[in-house]
Amino acid sequence: MMSGKIYTRRGDDGETRLRTGEHIAKHSDRVAAYGSLYELNSFIGHARSLLQAETPATPDQPWIQLDLALRELQQRLFLVGSDLSQSLEKRKEPSTMPVHTQTLEHLVDLMRDASPPWHPFTLPEGTPAATALYMATTVCRRAEREILRLNQLEPVPKPVLTFVNRLSDALFAAARYVNHVAGVAEEATRLPNHDY
Repeated sequence: MMSGKIYTRRGDDGETRLRTGEHIAKHSDRVAAYGSLYELNSFIGHARSLLQAETPATPDQPWIQLDLALRELQQRLFLVGSDLSQSLEKRKEPSTMPVHTQTLEHLVDLMRDASPPWHPFTLPEGTPAATALYMATTVCRRAEREILRLNQLEPVPKPVLTFVNRLSDALFAAARYVNHVAGVAEEATRLPNHDY
Protein backbone atom coordinates (compact mmCIF):
# COMPACT_ATOMS: atom_id res chain seq x y z
CA MET A 1 0.00 0.00 0.00
CA MET A 2 1.30 3.44 -0.96
CA SER A 3 2.25 5.65 1.94
CA GLY A 4 2.01 9.41 1.94
CA LYS A 5 -0.05 11.73 -0.25
CA ILE A 6 -0.01 11.78 -4.04
CA TYR A 7 -0.24 15.56 -4.11
CA THR A 8 2.73 17.49 -2.72
CA ARG A 9 1.78 21.11 -3.55
CA ARG A 10 5.41 21.70 -4.56
CA GLY A 11 4.36 22.31 -8.17
CA ASP A 12 1.64 24.82 -7.46
CA ASP A 13 3.88 27.71 -8.53
CA GLY A 14 4.55 26.25 -11.99
CA GLU A 15 7.87 24.58 -11.25
CA THR A 16 8.96 20.97 -11.04
CA ARG A 17 12.09 19.34 -9.69
CA LEU A 18 14.50 17.33 -11.79
CA ARG A 19 16.08 14.13 -10.49
CA THR A 20 19.23 16.17 -9.79
CA GLY A 21 17.26 18.39 -7.41
CA GLU A 22 17.22 21.40 -9.73
CA HIS A 23 13.99 23.38 -10.04
CA ILE A 24 12.70 24.13 -13.52
CA ALA A 25 9.58 25.67 -15.06
CA LYS A 26 6.93 23.13 -16.03
CA HIS A 27 6.56 24.79 -19.44
CA SER A 28 10.28 24.49 -20.24
CA ASP A 29 11.49 22.68 -23.35
CA ARG A 30 13.08 19.98 -21.18
CA VAL A 31 9.84 19.16 -19.35
CA ALA A 32 7.89 19.24 -22.62
CA ALA A 33 10.34 16.75 -24.13
CA TYR A 34 10.29 14.13 -21.39
CA GLY A 35 6.61 14.79 -20.72
CA SER A 36 5.80 13.76 -24.29
CA LEU A 37 7.75 10.55 -23.73
CA TYR A 38 5.49 9.75 -20.78
CA GLU A 39 2.48 10.46 -22.97
CA LEU A 40 3.96 8.13 -25.59
CA ASN A 41 4.44 5.47 -22.94
CA SER A 42 0.73 5.67 -22.13
CA PHE A 43 -0.21 5.27 -25.79
CA ILE A 44 2.00 2.21 -26.08
CA GLY A 45 0.37 0.77 -22.96
CA HIS A 46 -3.04 1.34 -24.55
CA ALA A 47 -1.89 -0.39 -27.74
CA ARG A 48 -0.64 -3.35 -25.72
CA SER A 49 -4.00 -3.75 -24.02
CA LEU A 50 -5.72 -3.82 -27.41
CA LEU A 51 -3.17 -6.24 -28.81
CA GLN A 52 -4.08 -8.77 -26.14
CA ALA A 53 -7.64 -8.87 -27.45
CA GLU A 54 -6.40 -9.28 -31.04
CA THR A 55 -3.81 -11.98 -30.42
CA PRO A 56 -4.28 -14.84 -32.92
CA ALA A 57 -5.00 -18.33 -31.60
CA THR A 58 -1.53 -19.39 -32.74
CA PRO A 59 0.58 -16.21 -32.88
CA ASP A 60 3.65 -16.28 -35.11
CA GLN A 61 7.12 -15.32 -33.95
CA PRO A 62 6.89 -11.65 -35.00
CA TRP A 63 3.71 -11.24 -32.92
CA ILE A 64 5.36 -12.76 -29.87
CA GLN A 65 8.42 -10.55 -30.38
CA LEU A 66 6.25 -7.46 -30.77
CA ASP A 67 4.45 -8.06 -27.48
CA LEU A 68 7.75 -8.46 -25.65
CA ALA A 69 9.33 -5.50 -27.42
CA LEU A 70 6.49 -3.10 -26.53
CA ARG A 71 6.70 -4.05 -22.87
CA GLU A 72 10.46 -3.48 -22.88
CA LEU A 73 9.97 -0.18 -24.71
CA GLN A 74 7.69 1.08 -21.97
CA GLN A 75 10.41 0.43 -19.43
CA ARG A 76 13.08 1.90 -21.70
CA LEU A 77 11.14 5.14 -22.20
CA PHE A 78 11.39 5.91 -18.48
CA LEU A 79 15.17 5.70 -18.82
CA VAL A 80 15.18 7.87 -21.95
CA GLY A 81 13.12 10.43 -20.04
CA SER A 82 15.64 10.23 -17.21
CA ASP A 83 18.41 11.02 -19.71
CA LEU A 84 16.49 14.12 -20.80
CA SER A 85 15.81 15.28 -17.25
CA GLN A 86 19.47 15.92 -16.54
CA SER A 87 20.95 19.32 -17.32
CA LEU A 88 24.26 19.57 -19.14
CA GLU A 89 26.08 20.70 -15.99
CA LYS A 90 24.98 17.72 -13.91
CA ARG A 91 24.59 15.11 -16.64
CA LYS A 92 25.79 11.60 -16.02
CA GLU A 93 26.51 8.98 -18.67
CA PRO A 94 23.21 8.42 -20.54
CA SER A 95 21.51 5.07 -20.07
CA THR A 96 20.37 5.14 -23.71
CA MET A 97 23.06 3.51 -25.84
CA PRO A 98 23.46 2.70 -29.57
CA VAL A 99 22.61 -0.94 -28.85
CA HIS A 100 19.08 0.12 -27.93
CA THR A 101 18.62 1.68 -31.37
CA GLN A 102 20.00 -1.47 -32.96
CA THR A 103 17.36 -3.49 -31.11
CA LEU A 104 14.69 -1.23 -32.57
CA GLU A 105 16.12 -1.69 -36.05
CA HIS A 106 15.86 -5.46 -35.67
CA LEU A 107 12.22 -5.04 -34.67
CA VAL A 108 11.54 -2.82 -37.69
CA ASP A 109 13.12 -5.39 -40.01
CA LEU A 110 11.09 -8.20 -38.41
CA MET A 111 7.81 -6.30 -38.82
CA ARG A 112 8.66 -5.24 -42.37
CA ASP A 113 9.58 -8.74 -43.48
CA ALA A 114 6.27 -10.07 -42.11
CA SER A 115 4.20 -7.38 -43.88
CA PRO A 116 3.37 -6.63 -47.53
CA PRO A 117 5.38 -3.94 -49.37
CA TRP A 118 4.52 -0.43 -48.24
CA HIS A 119 3.09 2.18 -50.58
CA PRO A 120 3.31 5.86 -49.56
CA PHE A 121 0.31 7.79 -48.27
CA THR A 122 -1.73 4.89 -46.94
CA LEU A 123 -4.44 5.74 -44.46
CA PRO A 124 -3.64 5.23 -40.75
CA GLU A 125 -6.58 2.94 -40.07
CA GLY A 126 -7.42 -0.67 -39.29
CA THR A 127 -7.90 -2.63 -36.08
CA PRO A 128 -8.09 -0.90 -32.67
CA ALA A 129 -4.56 -2.07 -31.84
CA ALA A 130 -3.15 -0.93 -35.18
CA THR A 131 -4.74 2.51 -34.95
CA ALA A 132 -3.44 2.84 -31.39
CA LEU A 133 0.05 2.10 -32.72
CA TYR A 134 -0.42 4.69 -35.48
CA MET A 135 -1.41 7.22 -32.80
CA ALA A 136 1.66 6.26 -30.77
CA THR A 137 3.74 6.89 -33.91
CA THR A 138 2.49 10.46 -34.19
CA VAL A 139 3.07 11.13 -30.48
CA CYS A 140 6.59 9.74 -30.88
CA ARG A 141 7.28 12.08 -33.79
CA ARG A 142 6.05 15.04 -31.77
CA ALA A 143 8.28 13.97 -28.89
CA GLU A 144 11.20 13.82 -31.31
CA ARG A 145 10.49 17.38 -32.48
CA GLU A 146 10.45 18.59 -28.89
CA ILE A 147 13.70 16.77 -28.12
CA LEU A 148 15.28 18.37 -31.19
CA ARG A 149 14.08 21.77 -29.98
CA LEU A 150 15.74 21.08 -26.63
CA ASN A 151 18.85 20.01 -28.52
CA GLN A 152 19.05 23.49 -30.06
CA LEU A 153 19.32 24.97 -26.58
CA GLU A 154 21.47 22.31 -24.98
CA PRO A 155 23.06 19.24 -26.59
CA VAL A 156 21.05 16.05 -26.09
CA PRO A 157 23.05 12.80 -26.11
CA LYS A 158 23.18 11.52 -29.69
CA PRO A 159 21.99 8.00 -28.76
CA VAL A 160 18.78 9.55 -27.38
CA LEU A 161 18.12 11.37 -30.67
CA THR A 162 18.66 8.28 -32.81
CA PHE A 163 16.65 6.04 -30.48
CA VAL A 164 13.55 8.23 -30.57
CA ASN A 165 13.82 8.63 -34.34
CA ARG A 166 13.99 4.88 -34.83
CA LEU A 167 11.19 4.30 -32.34
CA SER A 168 8.66 6.05 -34.57
CA ASP A 169 9.72 3.75 -37.43
CA ALA A 170 9.22 0.71 -35.19
CA LEU A 171 5.74 1.77 -34.10
CA PHE A 172 4.71 2.50 -37.68
CA ALA A 173 6.00 -0.87 -38.88
CA ALA A 174 4.20 -2.57 -35.99
CA ALA A 175 0.89 -0.92 -36.92
CA ARG A 176 1.19 -2.19 -40.49
CA TYR A 177 2.09 -5.68 -39.31
CA VAL A 178 -0.87 -5.87 -36.91
CA ASN A 179 -3.25 -4.87 -39.71
CA HIS A 180 -1.71 -7.47 -41.99
CA VAL A 181 -2.19 -10.25 -39.43
CA ALA A 182 -5.83 -9.18 -39.04
CA GLY A 183 -6.33 -9.27 -42.82
CA VAL A 184 -6.88 -5.51 -43.09
CA ALA A 185 -5.71 -4.25 -46.47
CA GLU A 186 -4.10 -0.82 -46.58
CA GLU A 187 -5.97 1.83 -48.55
CA ALA A 188 -3.82 4.30 -50.42
CA THR A 189 -4.80 7.97 -50.37
CA ARG A 190 -5.78 9.22 -53.81
CA LEU A 191 -3.74 12.37 -54.25
CA PRO A 192 -4.38 14.65 -57.22
CA ASN A 193 -1.59 14.94 -59.73
CA HIS A 194 0.57 17.98 -59.25
CA ASP A 195 3.53 19.34 -61.15
CA TYR A 196 6.34 20.09 -58.75
